[in-house]
This record gives sequence, structure tokens and C-alpha cells, in this order.
Amino acid sequence: MIDLKSLPPPAVVEELDFEALVTAHKQDLLQRQPSAANVLALPSEPLVKQVEAFAYREMLLRGRVNDAARANLLAFATGTDLDHKGAFYGLARLPGEADDRYRLRIQLRIAALAGNGTAEQYRLLALSASQNVRDANVTSSTPGSIAVVLWLIDASQAQATSAAVLAAMNAPNARPLGVPVSVAVARPVALNVSATLWREASAPADIVTQIKTRIMAAIASFASLGRSVPLSWVTAQLQQPGIARVEFPALGQPAGNTVLAADEYAVAGAIKLTDGGVA
Repeated sequence: MIDLKSLPPPAVVEELDFEALVTAHKQDLLQRQPSAANVLALPSEPLVKQVEAFAYREMLLRGRVNDAARANLLAFATGTDLDHKGAFYGLARLPGEADDRYRLRIQLRIAALAGNGTAEQYRLLALSASQNVRDANVTSSTPGSIAVVLWLIDASQAQATSAAVLAAMNAPNARPLGVPVSVAVARPVALNVSATLWREASAPADIVTQIKTRIMAAIASFASLGRSVPLSWVTAQLQQPGIARVEFPALGQPAGNTVLAADEYAVAGAIKLTDGGVA
């Protein structure tokens, strides 16, 4: 599926510039009334204030047009506008469901329209069955069977969530007849990081502590089902402005690329960052 956040800004949404609108209004007025040139040069002139008021009202109107244009685009629609986008595809918002999650399900619904046997269809069913499902991965290692792996938000609800998803998979019209479906819960894999960071002279004294907090959040953001974590990515998270160099001990962690299977996802493990001082 297309990553909506990677799309370029839509051309239908106009960039607003108040000063440009004021200038355009003045030029239009001068074409109609050239004798107004002297007074238009005076900021305190009431006619100038009137022109600025017209320009501001036009900017508000153009802004409203921009908002209406965004509301019709899946990437930007929010709230009830997004509800109407989902209704067009016969997909209602779940109670309390956030816009980003609902937007993802709408994308999956569109992709699943090709038929009930697509990976998007199974993924949509999993996300729709329980809001405890953060994401799902669909594989078919054995011909004629489907394996669905769930990435859960609350692992303590694994049994109930798996049962709800399996029931959704076996509901009428959910999948092709004769295709067995199994549901399993994905396994977290701890990403342990042990490194020495050498600071530049201008770097703040607590930069290593800052980077430790940053990398833990970065791992959570980077992780997804089956997504391996390259050593180069870990190094890039540590090689921040103010860090002169990064060194991994001889038995450092990670020793190399962390390769994950389709039923695994990365989580922050033991993060040990040593301040090596000024390089």
C-alpha cells in the first residue's frame, strides 16, 4: 500500500500569502482608479485598511476552500470527514478508534475489494476484530492455508484477542471456503545496544543520556512485524549531532544486523551507552 505520509503536498491546496493578496487588491484598485496611488502609499489611510480587510477576508475564504479540499483526501481527512470516507467503502469507525488507525483500515478495505482471499482482507479482519491488534502479518507457508500473526498492544489479552480475530476470520463471507486459517501472537525480540559514545567539545554534558532516551523511542517507532533492524540503523541513531564517534565493544550489542521473522518485532532491550568523554 502507498504510504500516505510520503505523498507530495496536493496541488489543490493553495499556499496562502496575505501580503500577496493585499498587493493584488491594490493593483486591481489602481487599474480602476489610478488617482488612488498617493493614498495607497500611506499605511494609516482608511482606504488601505479597507483593502487589507478585503484581503484578510479573502484569505479566510481561500483557507476554507483548502480545508474542504483536504477533507476529501484520505491522507488529510479527520473526524467526521474521515467517517464519511469510510462509509463510502462500507467501513464504519470502531468505538473510540483513532483517525490514523481508521485511515489504515480504510486503505486495507480498498485493497481488499479485489476479493476475500487477499492479504489485505485478512489484515483488515484482524484489525477490525479487536482494537488490541496493533497490526497483523499474513503468510501462507503451506499451500491452501493462511497463517495470521497478531502484534498486540496488550499482551495480557492475547487469548481473548486471538479468539475474537479467529471468529472474525471464520465469519460468513470473510474468506474463501475450504481455506483453513490459524491465528498466532507475534513475539517481541529485545534489541540490546551496548556502545561507547565520544562527545565533541561543544556537546552538552548530558548528550549521552538524551540519546539513550531518543533511541528507545526510535526503536518503538521503527519496529513493525518482520522488520529487521540493521546495525547501520542503530549506528545512525547514536551518531547524532554532538557525537564525534560511536564504538561498539568487541562483544558489543548488537553484534550485527538483527534479522527478524514474520512473527517477530523489535522492542528496546538493555540499552547501555557509555560516555567516553570528549574525543
